[in-house]
Amino acid sequence: MKKLGDFLKGKCECTQVGLLILRILPGYFLAVNHGWNKITHPEKWTNLGGAASKHFGGMLDFMDPVFGFLAAFSESICAVLVLIGLFTQPAAILVCGTMFFAALYHITGTGNPENALIYFSIFAAIAAAGPGKYSIDKMFLSKSED
Repeated sequence: MKKLGDFLKGKCECTQVGLLILRILPGYFLAVNHGWNKITHPEKWTNLGGAASKHFGGMLDFMDPVFGFLAAFSESICAVLVLIGLFTQPAAILVCGTMFFAALYHITGTGNPENALIYFSIFAAIAAAGPGKYSIDKMFLSKSED
């Protein structure tokens, strides 16, 4: 009965394993299925960045390549950082920003915002909960001992 109580209170190893799974699977899928193709093709960055700048009435069109790079960076490099648990919370926040603009792009344009909103939700949960016990952040960058 004590183990069930610990489980319900979030004080068991399974919570840490859950955080690990929550980091690894979405991080892998985002990096491989979305980010890799964007980060390895810089010629796509201008078009990709237009998804963010179009919401500012054309005032930020000159920033399209920068916004495109940031989207590609967050969907690839930041997703891998979350996957391995290094700088997890800042990386997850950057992914959330990208997924917000991706969802907005799909809502105001064509397509379905569901995938972007699912990734946004997952990475927001990771940003809020932290990387968990099984991460590089916890092993090397944590200041407190649990």
